[in-house]
Amino acid sequence: MRRSGRVGWVVFALSLAAMVAALVVWAAATGEPLTPDIVLYPAAYVAFGAVGALIVSRHAANRIGRLALATGAMGSFVALCDSVARSVQPLPGQEWAAWFATWGFPATLAPPLMLILLFPTGRLASSRWRVAAALILVGVLGLAVGNAFTPRMVDYPALQNPVGIPAFAGSLLESGGIAWFPLLGGAIAAAVGLVPRLQRARGIERAQLKWITFAAALQGLSWVILAVELPGTAGELAKYAIFATLLLIPVATGIAILRYRLYDIDIVIRRTLVYGVLVAILAGIYVALVVALQSVLSQIIGGDTIPVALSTLAIAVLFGPLRARVRDVVDRRFYRTRYDHKSVLEAFGTRLRDEVELDNVSRALTGVAGHAVNPTSVAIWLRGGAPSSSNDGS
Repeated sequence: MRRSGRVGWVVFALSLAAMVAALVVWAAATGEPLTPDIVLYPAAYVAFGAVGALIVSRHAANRIGRLALATGAMGSFVALCDSVARSVQPLPGQEWAAWFATWGFPATLAPPLMLILLFPTGRLASSRWRVAAALILVGVLGLAVGNAFTPRMVDYPALQNPVGIPAFAGSLLESGGIAWFPLLGGAIAAAVGLVPRLQRARGIERAQLKWITFAAALQGLSWVILAVELPGTAGELAKYAIFATLLLIPVATGIAILRYRLYDIDIVIRRTLVYGVLVAILAGIYVALVVALQSVLSQIIGGDTIPVALSTLAIAVLFGPLRARVRDVVDRRFYRTRYDHKSVLEAFGTRLRDEVELDNVSRALTGVAGHAVNPTSVAIWLRGGAPSSSNDGS
């Protein structure tokens, strides 16, 4: 293994050790349980580090691998400092740990955002993207400086900033201040810019961009759902979805850069669309049925058991037909070629049941093959007879 590869794995090992220590300190020093969001967020950083080490070990000069490795390392050590800073029992260096976590967290935003902007080649798509890169770097720098020198640490009010400067209190950079605006602008440009880059890309690069665009779209959708402020359990699940979809970004990066089963992304996207739409429709039907049946039957039988049972039974009956219908709609809208081929094959199957002339069957089969796969020639072999062939270019 080359030296750079060994360095990558050493950095990842240190990052993993720091993240494990962060979770142990959190559980022991804060007395709070390890909820799913507390575990999923560090898991995303560990995934970034693992993917980065794997890429660097195979492609030492790959900037995407280095950015992923930096994301994992920075996130892990910030998490460790955060756990120490939140300890209810005084710990040595607690103020310095809080100070590092205060400005270190904004600094961890730069590598993953630059990763999206430079993906997959490690270079900006064109000189126009320098503006987005500059916004990200200026925003992160402003946040880091503002948080580092603001006397009051917002996330750790019981602790005093050891290097706080009074002049930063009330300034435009207090706790980051206006620096959030260029960072937000650069982040939106990097995410939205994936769409035109995907449209222009071809071949391997297009397949790579599909993976990262898919992961980024799910992350953005999770934030939109969280902003709706769903009540109860739905709101908690939306919060967990933020961290779960964040975990998809390093996974998608690793798959795309290492090109493992690269083109299966079309299958993943198709199934996500189908089952995402299906779940949304079924959830709406279920809620409507429960409410309607409760209003009708509550005066007759009382209780909620029968309306819920009837609604569940109706959903079970609707699942199969509705899934087929949604799948057809998705294929027709987003996978037109697949839908056309499927329609041709279904039409051929219908015609074959009614056809008795062998020559007609041969011509129909040749036409279907030509439409579906566009071969340079078609040959049909009939058992016990001579081959029937067609080389008409269809």
